[in-house]
Amino acid sequence: MTLWLEGVSEVFRLGLKNLLRNKLRSFLTMLGMIFGVGSVIAMLSVGSGARREILSRIQELGINNIIVNSVKPPVETKTETQRSWMDKYGLTFKDRELLEETCPTIVKLLPVNLSKNPVWRGSRRVDASVLGVLPEHLAMFHLDVGRGRAFNEVDSAANRKVCIVRKGLVEQLQILDDPIGTTVYLGRQPFEIVGVLEDVQFRSHTRAALAIDERSQEVYIPYSTSMRAFGTMTFVHRGGSDERSMVELDQMIAVAKSPDLVRTTSRIIDRVLKMSHKKKDYEIVVPLELLQQSERTQAVFNAVMIVIAAISLLVGGIGIANIMLATITERTREIGIRRAMGARRRDILLQFLTETTAIGVVGGLFGCLFGIAAIRAIVSYTGWQAQIEAQYVIVALVISCLVAILAGIYPARRAALMDPIGALRYE
Repeated sequence: MTLWLEGVSEVFRLGLKNLLRNKLRSFLTMLGMIFGVGSVIAMLSVGSGARREILSRIQELGINNIIVNSVKPPVETKTETQRSWMDKYGLTFKDRELLEETCPTIVKLLPVNLSKNPVWRGSRRVDASVLGVLPEHLAMFHLDVGRGRAFNEVDSAANRKVCIVRKGLVEQLQILDDPIGTTVYLGRQPFEIVGVLEDVQFRSHTRAALAIDERSQEVYIPYSTSMRAFGTMTFVHRGGSDERSMVELDQMIAVAKSPDLVRTTSRIIDRVLKMSHKKKDYEIVVPLELLQQSERTQAVFNAVMIVIAAISLLVGGIGIANIMLATITERTREIGIRRAMGARRRDILLQFLTETTAIGVVGGLFGCLFGIAAIRAIVSYTGWQAQIEAQYVIVALVISCLVAILAGIYPARRAALMDPIGALRYE
């Protein structure tokens, strides 16, 4: 066993020595492996980071949740006599009652009252989306209060005018002192700030799913207080004309019993709402479906990247085979001398396979460094998420070695089968 290990070690050292004779040629041979291995590591890391990003996005919305938003239907052309002084559309209180009675897969159904009101403090004005929600809503969407407290059932039952705001709103209103206890005006209604959310903003996709305006700050108040203070009517003054609309429920958050029942529950909700909503004045957002769609897109992206990496490794393997064939031709006389001195065919085969394996190992190591550098550049310039894991590096190195060995089998076998007398006579 010891003699065998010493023999293998000697062959490996000899292989490295032969590679170092032509450093530039050996490096150029490794380039294909370097780019291939780097591509594999970068692809796997970016794919893993993208999946983690997708999961974190869905976590914001809740995998068991189904979001139903009121949507203004397309405006129909009407005569002056047909026009109503107020547009009425969207979800109703009756819809919520009907769903609670007819859909056994729903655990809870939370209402949301959304109004667009500016927030005033002195002369400072900030546009805001004021969301009237139940206390459960805050926990459901991980709206953790970093300073102060969250409102509770007592606040809701007493219709207290309290609110929870984002840290960005406090900065825009230039509240320099402790914001807890500060009075701000939502429209014309005075509200006391009782809590400031932790400095973690909703991302754009979450804001879109929850129908929160990208350009406004979020303010959360008790649902009962919102209904009493702002009601269901909205008045908007645009271009010299007034637009009036009435929406009883701006949003409902349905929670299914389990992820397996999310699709079924969304279909039931759609069928129930279709019976009373002839116009499509609502939309259903299913985070689980968004996750599956994103995963399908990611799978296509990963497949394309795997093909690109495979092509790079294939080109690298072809380069190794080509260079080894040229090397064997140059070293024909050396092969004849080794055979004449007692080297067996398997010794010659092992020698050249060792050289190709060394190319694969060294090229793989440089490829790992290249891949890590490429990932850092991608994250820096694109803002994508990437997650480098040890198994990705190991997989890339193993693939590199396998490709190098497979590429070296034919040249090594050709060298081993060479006629010793003909090799000695070769000039």
